[in-house]
Amino acid sequence: MSQPTVLLSEQEIAHRVRELAEQISADYSDKDGVVLVGVLKGSFIFLADLARALSIPRTIEFIAVSSYD
Repeated sequence: MSQPTVLLSEQEIAHRVRELAEQISADYSDKDGVVLVGVLKGSFIFLADLARALSIPRTIEFIAVSSYD
């Protein structure tokens, strides 16, 4: 089995998540907060990292979807 190709380093991803959080926090700073909605199961780690980086109030919700062939 071959090793997967790394397209973005862990540090690059973390940096971009922080950038996104800063932008979202700025865009919604005058609101009561935001609701983050993630699709289970693939988004939970990203959404947790994003939520922790936000400087505004936030709520997290998840939805489950089925894949169809």
